[in-house]
Amino acid sequence: MVDSSRGRRMIGPCQPINDGWQLSGPAAQRLFDKSVIGKPMPQNELLLQPSEMLFCARHRHLQLLDDWLETELEKNPELLHETAALEAMRVPGEKVVLFQNVVDISPDTITSEGTWALRWNRSSKVKSDAPSAEVVWVRDFEPIKWTTLHKWASEVSALGRIAEVLIVDDEMGVTTYRVSPENPLGTLNPIDEAELNALENNLLGGKLDGAFLPPTIEVPEQIGTPLPEGTWIDEDEVRILKDLADEDGSISLLRDVLARNLLPRPGFKYGTKWRLYEGPVGEEHAPWLLQPEWLAPSDWAQACLAARLANGVHKTWLCGFLKEGKWCYIALLRPPSEGRWSGFRH
Repeated sequence: MVDSSRGRRMIGPCQPINDGWQLSGPAAQRLFDKSVIGKPMPQNELLLQPSEMLFCARHRHLQLLDDWLETELEKNPELLHETAALEAMRVPGEKVVLFQNVVDISPDTITSEGTWALRWNRSSKVKSDAPSAEVVWVRDFEPIKWTTLHKWASEVSALGRIAEVLIVDDEMGVTTYRVSPENPLGTLNPIDEAELNALENNLLGGKLDGAFLPPTIEVPEQIGTPLPEGTWIDEDEVRILKDLADEDGSISLLRDVLARNLLPRPGFKYGTKWRLYEGPVGEEHAPWLLQPEWLAPSDWAQACLAARLANGVHKTWLCGFLKEGKWCYIALLRPPSEGRWSGFRH
């Protein structure tokens, strides 16, 4: 059969089998050899998943049965969105192997729990080279579980790969972000706890929304905002100095930031709780913006906005959360331009 609009011969159609759709004939082997699509089977046959089928129908002249799409959408209403994610990477030439096919195509490759697909650079060989990234795709309205995301990103990072999240919107547009576990550290001298305790007796005002220290009191540079008249101590810092109750976890998180020899300052201008400096304010820009988990975006649409703002001011957006009594940090990063897989309109 020939596609009259393009003058090219169509391939297929595929036949349904238990694990997907089976393509037979010379085109099957050629399709895998050229594009690493699907999973090779005996007798030069190729097993395709529905998202791969739809991609091949759009870009590899694969013929679909008349009622194929309607039937598959009944089984998986998000098939079009999944295909958009696959298409965003494959159209630029990247090689993408779905999770269930990895064990047969690249048996020595270890994958992380929760991964949807592995991505190889277009110049890499799937059977011999290591994958560049592990990928998940999500809808823009899906809720984010930061602890689960951190666990997955940590596993992917430990394997030396990029953890990529492809966010698909209602227009089938795709936005790419990278996630990674972070260990932010500063270069400032550690704060002496006794030094902090001594500051409490010199607070003026002392209300929970902040207090003032006169210029005669020496204050660690990590604490307070310097003013011509002295130092302003904000609400969270007052709670630390007074050793007050940690009602929402902010004080515990701030103590962890200070223990990392970082210098925190309010992140109001950037929509976060704090901005974090590695060294003294004024020497370099703050490389991180930190948001506690309870104030962090609850879905991917909000997360995209937060990370895009951070990227626009050349900072890394962090979410901090408590896990088994330890503060953990995960970064949401905008990839470099060559790694921004985006949707294609049809």
